[in-house]
Amino acid sequence: MRNKIIDNMRGLCMLGVIGIHIGSLALAPNSFTLYLLLEILSRYSVPSFFFISGYGLACTDKGLLAGSTLNYIDFMKKRLRGAGLPYVSWSLFYMLYFWLILPPGFVSWEPLHVAFVLFFGLGCYHLYFMVILLWFYGTYPLWRKLLRIIIHHNHAFMLVLLFIFQLLFNWWTTHPGVNSSTWSVLAKNFFDYRLNYLPLHYLLIFIGGGLAAVYWEKFLALLHKYAAGVIALYLASIGWDVYSCYDAVKSKGYSLLDLANTYHQLSPQGLVYTIGSILFFCLALDWLERKANNATDMGTSCDTTDMAPLEGSCRGTTNMAPLEGSCRRKATEGCALAALIYKAISVLSAYSMLIYFVHPLLLDWITSAANYFGIIMTVKKVTLAYVLLVCGSLSLSVLLTRLFAKCSTAKLLFTGKR
Repeated sequence: MRNKIIDNMRGLCMLGVIGIHIGSLALAPNSFTLYLLLEILSRYSVPSFFFISGYGLACTDKGLLAGSTLNYIDFMKKRLRGAGLPYVSWSLFYMLYFWLILPPGFVSWEPLHVAFVLFFGLGCYHLYFMVILLWFYGTYPLWRKLLRIIIHHNHAFMLVLLFIFQLLFNWWTTHPGVNSSTWSVLAKNFFDYRLNYLPLHYLLIFIGGGLAAVYWEKFLALLHKYAAGVIALYLASIGWDVYSCYDAVKSKGYSLLDLANTYHQLSPQGLVYTIGSILFFCLALDWLERKANNATDMGTSCDTTDMAPLEGSCRGTTNMAPLEGSCRRKATEGCALAALIYKAISVLSAYSMLIYFVHPLLLDWITSAANYFGIIMTVKKVTLAYVLLVCGSLSLSVLLTRLFAKCSTAKLLFTGKR
């Protein structure tokens, strides 16, 4: 049985990914607030996808708890078809696209160069995620063993150790203090593109997803038990991120572009914000699902069990009926709104994979159109561009899904599904 909370998190993550990629447009209006929302506070999205991946692998790994041997060949065949094949297909698609629109020489079809592009995820700026995901798949036996070690030992202590490792490793790899200019070409490329393929940058989040799968009911119960703490952590992590950015601009003279290169998902602020976001989104999506399930068709009525707090607020008045009716209407409207939001997130989640692959194409068209017509980006225009990109990517994904339904080969190549 699929976990709707994890499935729907894909939609929220996709909104964040689009926010990051359209954030470059926010440089024109030089709006600190807009840039913060798009380029900094959207950075929960990439790590959260690894949380989802860790959850999915642990859920489908029937021998994880029993300790049985993983059939690595079958495992990798399935993952290379589901993720590797679409990665290669979309990488070649974007190489072809840029080859057609850019001046000669920008894209080379020399086999060694194509292999270089595919290995480091350089076909388009968003495809590095797929490379890291494939490395997680390829090294899964190691993480599977680590998961079992954590499961059979003190969970909290092991997670604290992993958190400390993550902080130290991420800090070292993003601030290495190493000059690679004199190295061999091979060594230099492996070092310079280390963020494009090393899965260790997201190990804590990936393992966290696996543990959530193993202990899902306990995990969800803890989220509800300590809901106030989860919300406080989420808000505090936002506050730390925002304050760090504000202080960097005001006191250290950072540009907006410097913020994205400093307070990204691998920074200490970004790691804490990612953890807070994942916990909060799991809690919020569970609440949203419960509210949506309480609504009937079109969200016109709600379960009366949700009415007690509202009715309680009406007690002590001399004329109960009108106020109780008002409370009921508000509760009904709340359920209807929850059902609408839940439906929108579910739709985004259902098409999240194709949205991820196609949105840079539409973003390039939007950017090219703005440049061609001399449109100067403002806060309102960037916001409109974000909405258009989300809606346009969703529409194109729906269209592609229908086309792929008529061509099994294209479906397999670009989605990894038969």
